[in-house]
Amino acid sequence: MAGSINLLFGVHNHQPVGNFDHVFREANQDCYRPFIETLYRYPQIKSTFHFSGSLVDWLLKNDPALLRKVKEMVKRQQVEILTGAYFEPILPLLPERDRLGQIKMLTSFIQDFFDCKPAGMWIGERVWEPYLSESIVNSGVQYILLDDFHFHCAGIKEKRLHGYYHTQVGNRNLAIFPISKKLRYIIPFSRPQKPISYLRALANEEGHSAVTIVDDGEKFGLWPGTHRWVYRERWLEKFFQLLIKNQAWLKTLKLGEYMQQHESLGLCHLPGCSYEEMMTWSGGKFKNFFVKYSEANNLHKRMLYVSEKIAKDKKAHPQALRHLYMSQSNCPYWHGVFGGVYLAHLRHFAYKNLIIAQSLLENRERKPGIEMEIFDFDQDGADEWIVKTPHFYIFIAPQQGGGIFEFDYKPKNINLFDTMTRRPEVYHKNIKTKPLNLLKLRKKKITNIHELLASKEKGLENFLIYDSYRRQSLLDHFLAPGLTLTDFKAMRYKELGDFIRGQYLIKKTGGQPAKSIILQRKGKLDYHNKTIPLTLTKKLLLNERQAQISFEYQLENLSSSLIDILFAVEFNLAPETESADNNLHYRGKNKDYVSSLKKDVEAKDITDIQLIDRANGIESALSFDQKTRLWAFPLQTISASEEGFERNYQQTVILPHWPVRLEKTWKAEITLTITSIS
Repeated sequence: MAGSINLLFGVHNHQPVGNFDHVFREANQDCYRPFIETLYRYPQIKSTFHFSGSLVDWLLKNDPALLRKVKEMVKRQQVEILTGAYFEPILPLLPERDRLGQIKMLTSFIQDFFDCKPAGMWIGERVWEPYLSESIVNSGVQYILLDDFHFHCAGIKEKRLHGYYHTQVGNRNLAIFPISKKLRYIIPFSRPQKPISYLRALANEEGHSAVTIVDDGEKFGLWPGTHRWVYRERWLEKFFQLLIKNQAWLKTLKLGEYMQQHESLGLCHLPGCSYEEMMTWSGGKFKNFFVKYSEANNLHKRMLYVSEKIAKDKKAHPQALRHLYMSQSNCPYWHGVFGGVYLAHLRHFAYKNLIIAQSLLENRERKPGIEMEIFDFDQDGADEWIVKTPHFYIFIAPQQGGGIFEFDYKPKNINLFDTMTRRPEVYHKNIKTKPLNLLKLRKKKITNIHELLASKEKGLENFLIYDSYRRQSLLDHFLAPGLTLTDFKAMRYKELGDFIRGQYLIKKTGGQPAKSIILQRKGKLDYHNKTIPLTLTKKLLLNERQAQISFEYQLENLSSSLIDILFAVEFNLAPETESADNNLHYRGKNKDYVSSLKKDVEAKDITDIQLIDRANGIESALSFDQKTRLWAFPLQTISASEEGFERNYQQTVILPHWPVRLEKTWKAEITLTITSIS
C-alpha cells in the first residue's frame, strides 16, 4: 500500500492534590496499572507518558513497582517521560518564580528516578499564554504539546497540522506539537479500527507526517464504563494489535524521537487560549472562572498572597514552599465537565496547605496581639480587611454586605467558611431523572465524556436552586414575618432591606484584650410600600486569648413608623462532610437537641448552637444573649463529575433570627467560639 504516517501516542495521568485515597486506588487499579501492563506486553509500540507530581507521590508510597515498570520501559526506549509543573497548576495563574520552581521539581524527580532528562513538557489543561515560552525554555524544555484548536486560532488549518511547529523565544526555539481533537474524541470511544482508518486516510508517500494524540489517561479505564470496554472487551489490546499489524505504513514514535528525525513545519505564534471545550466553559479566557466563581477567585488571590509572603521571606521554612505548590493544583480553581471548584474536599485541601504555609512563616516570628491588613485582596476594586490573631485569620468584605468570606482556624489549618454559592450551569438543562444504565452503553455509540453523563438519582432537577447573593457569613437579612424555612431555602422570598449586598463603612478601634472593628450601613427597608431609613451597626470584638469573636448588633429605625420584621444573621459553616460523625447541637427551653447535618432544623428559644466536625476535630459554637429562633439546612450544589450529575454537600447554613418590633433601637449579641476537640 502506498504512503505512510507516524503516530505520536501517549497519556497524561493525574489525580489532584487532596483527592480521596480510594479514588487514587480505584484509578490505579482500573486505569493506570492495566494500561501500563498492557503497553508493556507490546514493546514494539512507542509512547509518551506524563505523571503529575501528586500522582507520583501516591505511587511511590502505594505502588512503586508500577513506576519501576515504567522505568524499565524508558530504559528499553519504548517510553518517553514528560516533565511539567509538579502539582499540575494552571501556569498563567502562577508567578514566574513558582512556575520555574514547580517545573524544576518534577524535572529533578524524573532525572533521579527514571535516569533520563525530559525534553518535553505537559501544560496543565493546555491553558496557554505566549509569555510562558520564556519560562519553559529557561527550564531546559525543548517541546510542549497544545491542542489543534490553539493552531486554528492562529489561522493554521487542519491539513497543515501533521507534524510540529516552533515558536521563537529570543534566539531559541520551542517546538509545539498539536494534539488531535479528532483522535481525542474517537480514542477509545469507537471501534479500534476507526482511528486506524482515520490515520490511513492521512498517510502520504513522503511519510514525514505525524498525528499527535496525548490525552487524559483516565479515559482508559476510570471514566464511566470505560474499564469494561478498554480491558474486559480488550479495546486497548485490539488497538495495539492493529498498530502492529499496520506497522508497514503506520509507525509509532515518541515525540522527542520524531522531533529529532523530522524538521519543523514552520514558525508559529499561538494566542492565549486552551482546548476548545475549556474555551466554552470559561467564556474564552481561563481567568473568567474567577469572575463567575468568587470562591475560585478568593482561593487564587489567597494563593498569590501567600506566595508573595514566601518570596519576601529570605529565611522561609522550606516546607512552606512545598505547601504553597500543593495549593496550586489546578482542579479547585475552575469547573468544566467535572466537579472542580464544586468539590469541597479539593478546596479544603488547597486552603489547608495555604494556611500551613503561612503559619510556617509567621510561627518563626511569633508576634503577639492582633494585626490587620487593609488592601484590595480579591482585586475587585475595593479594599478587604484581613485580621490576624494568634488563633485565626479572618477576611472581611465591607463592600459585600460587610460579610466574612474566610475564617481560618490556625490550630487545625482549616478555613471554616470555605463555602459555595448555588449557581446555574449550562448542563443543568440536560439533567435527567433516569439514572445512567451502563449496560446499555454497548449498544450506544459513545463519542466523548459528555455523552456518558446522566443523573445519579431521580428527581435531581428539584434541587436546582440558585442563590441571588454570595454565601458568606455575618450577612444581614430583613425578612417578612410569615416567611418559612422552606421558602428561604428555595430562594422564594424577598429581601426587605438593601443590606445583603450593600456597602458598609468600616473602622477599627483599640482596647485590650480585645480590639474591635465596626461595620455600619445606613440603608433602607421596603416596608408595606414605604421606604424606611435604617442604620445597622455590627461591632466585631476580637479576642487574642482564644479563637473567639463577639458580634454586637444594633438596629436603629430612623423613621417615625413602627415596623415588624424578622431580622436574621446568616452564617455558613463548612465541615469536612455531612456524615453521621458530624452533627448540629442546639439548646433551647432547658433541653439539648442533636440533628444530622443532612436534615433541616427549625427551633425556637435557642441560646446555644454547636456544629461538631469530628473529621477535623473542631467545634464551632454560636451563643446568643437573646433567645433566638433557628433555621439550619444543608446547602447542596448540583454539578457534574466523572460518574454523572450529582448533589454535593457544601456547607451548613445557620440562620438565627428574631421577630423584631422596631420603634427606635434593637440590640443583640452573638458570640462565635472555635475550639479543638478530640
